Amino acid sequence: MPNNVCVLSLLVLTAACADGGEEDRPQSEVRFAATHHLYGYRSLRGFGTFPVPPAAVFTDRGTLNLFDDSTYTVTRSAGTSAADRYALENAGDWSVYATGSGREPSVVFQGAYSRVGAGDLTTPGTTPDFFFTDRVSTPSSESIGLYVGTRILTGQVELEGAWHVLSLHTVFGQSILSPENVARGARGGVAIAAGAAGTARAISGTGTQGSSGLTFSGTIQNLLTNGSGNGTCNLTVNYTVTGQPADARVMQAAATNNLVLALDDDESDNEAGLLFMVRKFDAPATPVDSVRVPGTFLIGGHTMFVNPSNSGSDTFIGVATLTAQGGFRLDAVGSDGADFTYVGTYTLAADGGITLVISGTNETWFAAIDRTYNTFVFVDDFLETRSNNIPEFNLAFGVRQKAN
Repeated sequence: MPNNVCVLSLLVLTAACADGGEEDRPQSEVRFAATHHLYGYRSLRGFGTFPVPPAAVFTDRGTLNLFDDSTYTVTRSAGTSAADRYALENAGDWSVYATGSGREPSVVFQGAYSRVGAGDLTTPGTTPDFFFTDRVSTPSSESIGLYVGTRILTGQVELEGAWHVLSLHTVFGQSILSPENVARGARGGVAIAAGAAGTARAISGTGTQGSSGLTFSGTIQNLLTNGSGNGTCNLTVNYTVTGQPADARVMQAAATNNLVLALDDDESDNEAGLLFMVRKFDAPATPVDSVRVPGTFLIGGHTMFVNPSNSGSDTFIGVATLTAQGGFRLDAVGSDGADFTYVGTYTLAADGGITLVISGTNETWFAAIDRTYNTFVFVDDFLETRSNNIPEFNLAFGVRQKAN
């Protein structure tokens, strides 16, 4: 999202301190201890060649451990990182610090952690969601991107029911010059079948991938040991465009009662990306409450520039506003520090799906709000025409801002 009006200024980088100096790091207003599923989807600013090489995209997953002394670590298969600092504000604005060394500067990953409806953040059973953005290229990490996550729970997740699906994938190894052979955004709705706890459940539904009709199929399985788990799921989603073979995407996933977060980190199938599933409201019996939807959401997102001759990516952070009168506004800043704004209208469906109509560029995006009314996601899979010939797709994740 590279253009439009200068309206917002957000901190991008905390430079490494000079020897003997002091770093100006705010203290965390909220401190607590919890563990979280963490998924990251990063890519280079410019992909350089077509087809897009797998080396242009970097996926990441692990366990984010937050401690009540305002420090954190990340546990991956290779081990656990050294402790560093985080700062969480009462409203939900969140800074995750990474201390540099040598030629590597210290940086801050900005994001948000849900502070609405989460009690004191230590209440058992609460599953707040979060995101943060890597918008800084450094000598050893040139990529930028979006991280999303949710609190690890203990027990079982009942997946049966109706869900919204939103996803964005980078595509590798294609020979035909086409924007959808750089990246593919998709949206739709699926049903997850009933079954015994811990068994693979069938997925079925329909949607769109750009301008093409799409059929979803596949399976999801909540992984349990002795009847208990932590939300981790095996997930395979088959994307079948009308008239084409099924495109099977195997993903690492974590589920709560209202949300599934999934990372496609298997580049061997020529794709990598993120997928969100948001449980639908039970319309018409218990439809979404339109009074509870409006508000301000802290947003992070990842952009794919899909002109095959000039492809690349960006990552942004900002604020999305939904008004009671049906207005939509996104104020954000990209990785280069340029502010931009999108305005338009939204239409709310009874199942929690939201159609966003963007003024000026005449785009239509799809969004969904979860049953707590605190997590808001959207996908822009609309291939627009731009004067700079750099059309784009976007996937964004947001949490409701807590009022002071």
